Amino acid sequence: ELWRMSYPGGFSVVPRPVFAQGLVFVSSGYNNAVLYAIRPDGNGDVTKTHVAWTESKSISKNASFLAVGNEIYVVSDNGIVSCFDPKTGHRHWRQRLGGGFSASPLHAAGRIYFLNEEGETTVVEPGRTYRELGRNALDERTQASAAVAGDAIYVRTLTRLYRISKGAGSSR
Repeated sequence: ELWRMSYPGGFSVVPRPVFAQGLVFVSSGYNNAVLYAIRPDGNGDVTKTHVAWTESKSISKNASFLAVGNEIYVVSDNGIVSCFDPKTGHRHWRQRLGGGFSASPLHAAGRIYFLNEEGETTVVEPGRTYRELGRNALDERTQASAAVAGDAIYVRTLTRLYRISKGAGSSR
């Protein structure tokens, strides 16, 4: 063990830790989720010495955080997306997408994809200003995070696995 941090009231932590801009980002898990930005250069118990900032409003209990460029993106379980400055915790924007969210956001081809539990994906341009590029719907429920391989995005719904790529009949 190099270091550890304690937080009260958290359990069943689902989101994976994310490292960006010299900080480790973790969620406290269920009940009241809190986003912690932690400096990773400590030793032992860093609870009182290495927490750079915290945020408790609209934080994910299930979806992992996403680091893209100089921003951290968080989608709450009830569909509110926030974009933060990872170094300071300043919230650049906050937007309600609608629906419930379990899947982690995905960054691919210069876009961010937010897939809700109803099977609708909201595509957003990364940056300090919210800019929605489009919405796409599948015909059934999904909770799984999308994946990328080559130029294709894979999405698992309740009963299907979709491969989405450019061009009809594309072998790529």
